[in-house]
Amino acid sequence: MRVRGSVPFLKTVIGAMLACLVANHASADGANYWIDESTDFTGNGCQNSDLNDVTSSLRSELNNRGWTGTRWSNANAWPEDFIEQNLGGIDHVAGDARTLSVYAGHGWRALIQFGFQRNGVCTVSFPNSTRLGTQGGDEAVYAMWVTSCTVNLDSLSSHFDQAIRQTFGYHNSPSVKDDQPRDFFRETDDLRNERAWIEEMEDRPGWFTGDNSPIALTFGLSPNHCDWVQDTAKLRDQTLLYQAPSPDTHYCYLMFDNGQSGC
Repeated sequence: MRVRGSVPFLKTVIGAMLACLVANHASADGANYWIDESTDFTGNGCQNSDLNDVTSSLRSELNNRGWTGTRWSNANAWPEDFIEQNLGGIDHVAGDARTLSVYAGHGWRALIQFGFQRNGVCTVSFPNSTRLGTQGGDEAVYAMWVTSCTVNLDSLSSHFDQAIRQTFGYHNSPSVKDDQPRDFFRETDDLRNERAWIEEMEDRPGWFTGDNSPIALTFGLSPNHCDWVQDTAKLRDQTLLYQAPSPDTHYCYLMFDNGQSGC
């Protein structure tokens, strides 16, 4: 299911000349990543079911392909990594300081949950706290939420304050195999990001169990530009790794709709 529409943005329109300049700006740091993952949710102040590790192999694959970055897990994965600097977070040196920003753990509609409580915080919400590609940091180009329901259609508008090219997530509560994020990245050498995400992430562990609802949300300057980003962006091929132009006034998405179970 491929859909597009206009974004009811509250962003200030800054003019075509600046948009053109930003569109041609590439990150000076090249291809890099920030990964946080929570697998231990037992007895750490943010109770939930424990999860399998799904990003270790992704980190290895990124490193093998010449990307640079860091991966933090459990007690070292902090909610403030994805909270805007002026709201008390450190995203300017963490989640919003890299080309690809990833969180794996639990989630809910427009929300991610960490396994260890820090300063009384277990969850980070959109757009109240997380605004990738804006303000402090302002380097994120792609976001991957390997979490339940974070990009559910009912909360899609909560992602509109992210000034990035694409968001990858789920409309339902998915079951994800250990290496699926890695395999998604590998497929983007030949397939465009949106197609690789929904084809790789639809399948649950086991044989013939394609019942996740993965969604790839894309932003653009116009309907045609949004379609162009959808058809062009490839992570492993390092196509469109530079920052997104602004203001992004249109969105489009592709989703395998197997329902929203768990949301």
